Amino acid sequence: MESNYLVPIGKRIAKIRQAHGMTQETLADKLSVTPKHISHTERGTSNFSISNLIEFCNIFGCSLDYLILGKENNILSKLPNEIVEILYHGNDDEINKLLKYLNVYIELTKS
Repeated sequence: MESNYLVPIGKRIAKIRQAHGMTQETLADKLSVTPKHISHTERGTSNFSISNLIEFCNIFGCSLDYLILGKENNILSKLPNEIVEILYHGNDDEINKLLKYLNVYIELTKS
């Protein structure tokens, strides 16, 4: 039985997964669930546990606000994907370079 709130969550999960070119099978492996559970979740007839929702957000760099509530006003959604990727998955060198660029920007805007 479909729930009014599960369907939009499932659609957002499917959209994010597909945007990253990941199959249901691969996501199922990463979350330690069955591909059938992924399919049911994406159709809104089932749902992820809290721990799987959090892991999903960690895998794809999305927020729970977006996933659960559909709120897209998260500041990260306005940044280029390359910067978000560095913020979530960058090594120390990449993060330090980004911080240097941001400090230069801050100095330039003070004038």
